[in-house]
Amino acid sequence: MTNNSGRQSPLPSMFPGGAPKTRPPILSGKALLQQRIQERIKERIEKVRKEESGGQERAARDEEIQSAIVTVISEEGVVLGAQPLAKVLHEMDRSLYTLVLVDPQQDPPACRMFSRKLIYEKERLARKQRAAAPKKPRPQTVVMSESIGRHDLLIKIGRARDMLAKGKRVTMVVESKGKHRSSVKRAEVGEEIVKQLTQHASVCAPPVLEPNTWSVTLQGKVVASTIL
Repeated sequence: MTNNSGRQSPLPSMFPGGAPKTRPPILSGKALLQQRIQERIKERIEKVRKEESGGQERAARDEEIQSAIVTVISEEGVVLGAQPLAKVLHEMDRSLYTLVLVDPQQDPPACRMFSRKLIYEKERLARKQRAAAPKKPRPQTVVMSESIGRHDLLIKIGRARDMLAKGKRVTMVVESKGKHRSSVKRAEVGEEIVKQLTQHASVCAPPVLEPNTWSVTLQGKVVASTIL
């Protein structure tokens, strides 16, 4: 079809709104089951990989590698070229070496052979270091009601003082219960807490007054007698 200018005009589309979108194929019951099994296997592999690396993402290895064609690098760092993954895994001595994905952005993805013994020793050392690393102290919290009596208040303060003397961080919380709630009363109890404990600790941040609670976080100062 030609227009007045003599140029060939495009033929009218059979689909005015554009080409129809193709629907994904409907899987049969057996195919759907197989798909779910494969998804669960992948999830378990990812879970194992994270556990082995201490919760951090670990590079894919061997059958975990998704690409059918990979760029193979020898243990010595020599590039051996692109090869089918299945062929590499079949010919490689799996008892001595493992294939690790080192550059997924390369085309084909680059994978390097590593000694299984070397990787095992590195992972064992990393696990040992993580186990020996000092764990973060769990935050300590002391909760009391705004209607707390003087005697019980001093007991709560004494408990907090003992933790602060060990250098711990303690959050003191004064909460309201029941129908009769008073922000003034909570603030009064809070002021008494700060007054009693500031000589044993430093205030990490100004007290926080919320609709039902008053709270302040204190950082303890280690007392020499508690170390002995």
